[in-house]
Amino acid sequence: MQTVLYEDGAYGFFGPLTLLRPEFDLRCGVLLLREKLEMRVPGSLVALVPRRELAAVVEAEHPGRGVDALREEPTLFLSGRVVVDDALLSAIREIAGEAVLTSGGMSVGAVAQGEVGRRAGALEKSGGDIGTFGIGRSLEVPARIATYPWDLVNVTAEEIEADALLLSRFGEVEGTVHPSAQLVDPARIMVGEGTTIEAGAVVDATEGPVVIGSDARIMPNAVIMGPVSIGNHSVIKAGARIYGGTSIGEGCKVGGEVERSVFHGWSNKQHDGYLGHSYVGSWVNLGAATDNSDLKNNYGTVRVVIGDQTLDTGSIHVGATIGDHTKTAIGTKLNTGTVVGIFASVLANGFPPKWIPSFSWGTPDGFTEYDLERALETARGVVARLGFELSPAMVSLVAHVFEKSRPERKGKPPAEAGDGGPGGG
Repeated sequence: MQTVLYEDGAYGFFGPLTLLRPEFDLRCGVLLLREKLEMRVPGSLVALVPRRELAAVVEAEHPGRGVDALREEPTLFLSGRVVVDDALLSAIREIAGEAVLTSGGMSVGAVAQGEVGRRAGALEKSGGDIGTFGIGRSLEVPARIATYPWDLVNVTAEEIEADALLLSRFGEVEGTVHPSAQLVDPARIMVGEGTTIEAGAVVDATEGPVVIGSDARIMPNAVIMGPVSIGNHSVIKAGARIYGGTSIGEGCKVGGEVERSVFHGWSNKQHDGYLGHSYVGSWVNLGAATDNSDLKNNYGTVRVVIGDQTLDTGSIHVGATIGDHTKTAIGTKLNTGTVVGIFASVLANGFPPKWIPSFSWGTPDGFTEYDLERALETARGVVARLGFELSPAMVSLVAHVFEKSRPERKGKPPAEAGDGGPGGG
């Protein structure tokens, strides 16, 4: 059946990661959440219903996949936060008639048999409220839901394994491997066309698969220990250490030490420094010797500021969440559970605050507001270097977020309680 991926009211819990993208375009494993569904239903329509402020951006990036593309036939409506797998789709295919789908008592979608266009329109207007469908029956399904950035990071290792099975290209090495490079357990390694693995590099799939895309470059003496995913056109710098549970999207340049972290795409961490249990958005640049803590020195659970709330993650390992187009200065030290908005410039003596609003410009004396036009001018230059441009829809969205986030830059984040301070990795 055709499917509608929609955003529900919980998109804000991903913090800065969903300010410029819908929740179904977040990376988790090798693939985006949306792609996990699309690859399992080849040839079927997957329509996209983001929240209203993202509608123009999503339409520009995915033309012809809006509500107007839907046919009046049985339709699966599914929250964009669902981490789709085979078990979920098998359970849905057994459903006869209409039903609201729940997981742990939480609504995650619906199977609708009629009035598909009207219901999709109501979903757009209500901000993803499946209750507008008026379906009286609820069925529990085995759906896994991501709500916070650390949810995506924590399942990335297992999702790399699942996505690798879905891609079904184990053992294919289409690129060039230097004679002195080592592929350990090559039956669990995939290397795309045009990729080079250079002298002395080690790609070790003993503890999980390693998926390397096309036209990537693994420079000399880099060490990659699976499960790891490296996207098309990405570069792993000489001597880098990339540990299991790391997913690096398209067009990134990554060096130093990285563990259990996600780079959404087109971001750079070219120099030495540690990044662990973190999610980095797009077009981010981490300056040389930028480090983050992902473990408190009292081994307590990490508290993170999301929106106007301070949340206990329930985990002792939580790193940084960094929004799109943000930059850190040389030698930046990020505390456990730091959240940085979009278009921020982080410069501080010692550890900067654990919560840095979008469009904040760091100075030795604190943070000031980053001028919108200057921020856009810089962003245009950054993306143009790689042959991209900011669409009018994206520029409009950035301006909207700038105005919407203005109160954050004038206020204070929720109080932190019981923070044990930075520890090791």
